[in-house]
Amino acid sequence: MTPTLPGEAEAWADRLQARLNDREAFVEAAAGFDATFRFVILPDDRYEGDPITLTVVIADGTCVAARGNDPEAEYDFGLAGPYAAWVDLLEDETEVTEAVLGGDFEFEGSTMQLMNRREAVTELVRAAQALDTDYAY
Repeated sequence: MTPTLPGEAEAWADRLQARLNDREAFVEAAAGFDATFRFVILPDDRYEGDPITLTVVIADGTCVAARGNDPEAEYDFGLAGPYAAWVDLLEDETEVTEAVLGGDFEFEGSTMQLMNRREAVTELVRAAQALDTDYAY
């Protein structure tokens, strides 16, 4: 069954973790990279619910954790944006650099460090885009 965002964020995060670890391009690009990412889906005109927080932990090329609804987790990089912008990003209608450096998303963390690992970040986003996802709104 295909998980629906935002309601089944936990199941979606589980699938993302499996996809990342099965994706050779990600494993190679993220080798030697240790970071925790926090992604927040914010309410907007399409989605009027509570914010949804997803945490992805990368350790030396492996996704060791992907959790939904963990707003208290510490993180190195954060990306927050309205639901509609997340749908556009996951449907590959917004380029990841544009999402991080401008537009509807708010980025937290070292831009320089993130740019130094842009291939790993790009592969993380590609893995998320490759997941079968239904959207509730």
